[in-house]
Amino acid sequence: MLGLILAAFSGCSDSGPETAGATSETTNGIAVVALDGVHKPVPQARVTLYQRAGFTPAESPSEDVNIQDVSQFLPSYVTALETSTADDSGMVQFETRLDQCQGARCYVEGIAGEDSSLMVWTKINAADSLADEIELLPSVSLTVRTGAAVSDSTVLGSSVMLDATPYCAKNDGNDFVFTHVPAGLYTIVANSQPVGDISLDAGTSVDTLLWFQDLSHEYVFEDFDDGDNLNNLAKIYPNYGWYYIPHKGATFESPDSTGFTSALIDDVASGKYLSLKFTIQDSGYVMLGTHLGLDSGYYDLSALSAVRMKVRGDCMFAVALEHYRQIENNNYNKALWFTKASDGWTELVLRPGEEIVDSKNYQVSWDEISSEIGIFSIFIYNGSFLEIDEIVFEGIGSIE
Repeated sequence: MLGLILAAFSGCSDSGPETAGATSETTNGIAVVALDGVHKPVPQARVTLYQRAGFTPAESPSEDVNIQDVSQFLPSYVTALETSTADDSGMVQFETRLDQCQGARCYVEGIAGEDSSLMVWTKINAADSLADEIELLPSVSLTVRTGAAVSDSTVLGSSVMLDATPYCAKNDGNDFVFTHVPAGLYTIVANSQPVGDISLDAGTSVDTLLWFQDLSHEYVFEDFDDGDNLNNLAKIYPNYGWYYIPHKGATFESPDSTGFTSALIDDVASGKYLSLKFTIQDSGYVMLGTHLGLDSGYYDLSALSAVRMKVRGDCMFAVALEHYRQIENNNYNKALWFTKASDGWTELVLRPGEEIVDSKNYQVSWDEISSEIGIFSIFIYNGSFLEIDEIVFEGIGSIE
């Protein structure tokens, strides 16, 4: 079970490398200047001075030690020493003296804007006597997914933290959500152990999967590396493989007349991927699909926490997990997610509960059909190409 020793936390904030700035020791203590991304003062910024405790391990290593090289990891906690508000010039004055932070690892946090839209977390350089300038940049939203089944959410532990910061996130189902954190490089800690490093760019929304002991599960439904027309489930349970169908005047260029495998491209570095090319006009569309079993076969995917897949393209499309039983005219009730491809490879994360429900088009809630899934489908509505790799059922350890 994942649990955290929370007694030493300085707080659980919803709110990289540790960037060193210079400091200014005045008769009143440490002073910093809060600036934005274009080097303008940020009046009314809330700035807090923290002190770090709990070095890693018993004697703290140098800043360039890789966390994976530390044989005995002990999480580091921070304690707030002072909080002050920046004046019109962005200046903040603390009573804490510079010599009180030497060797003790002091940090400053800056927060400004509506809903913590601007943030910074940075180390104070106790060896420098120049004025410290802290740069507040657009904050980051971070979701840490566990890959655990929904039924395992109660044993994931209550929180995870970003090591040596005041930021921790509470369990939200099988995910941990940090609403606002500063950009930077952090180590994510659970159960007093590091579970991964994360780099956060300013102003982004980051969704990442980290393995949590024996609770993380995923089933690679298709990675195309075997070079055939069968999904990976066919290795255990027979099925008819992938099919591709144009509708209402749309046409396929790839796959061509030689069959599905003509659309498999071999990338030496990362294996094969599927490259669909098509022409779509007016109300036409193309679809890609595969049955999970033979004829009326179906599988219980109710433990699913997300469908992940890597895509690249120029089109709008929908991903659907469909019920095994045909209703009429080759239509099936389905849980369906709309999404869009971009020029670069992107990992999509499609979650149960976020599907689009529209009963007149046979689109139902995931809970209604999740225990009897028979078909995986992709419907493509515009554009000219879509490339796909690594279709993963997250939260599913095996399919039976």
